[in-house]
Amino acid sequence: MLNREMWPILGVHLPQRKIEVSAMYYDYKNRQLPSHEQGGNIDLRFATMMTDLGLPLRGTHNALDDAVMAGLAFVKLRHLAANPG
Repeated sequence: MLNREMWPILGVHLPQRKIEVSAMYYDYKNRQLPSHEQGGNIDLRFATMMTDLGLPLRGTHNALDDAVMAGLAFVKLRHLAANPG
C-alpha cells in the first residue's frame, strides 16, 4: 500500500520487504492443528488474532492503531515461531 503512494512522489519503491502478519498467524495456528485438520479455514480477522495472541485491541480503526496492532502481532508471532511449545 505504501509503495503505491510513494512511487509518484519518489519514483522508487520502498526497500523494505513486505511481511503479511495474517499469513504468519495462519501458519502459527495451522501448526497447532492435528495433521488431518491442517490447511483448513482459520479466522484471520484482526480482533480474533489479537485476542487469541493475548494482545490489546486498540479502540479505533485507523492507520496508526492498525499499524501498532500489526507490529505487536508481528513481534509476538516471531517470538512464538522462535520458541515453539
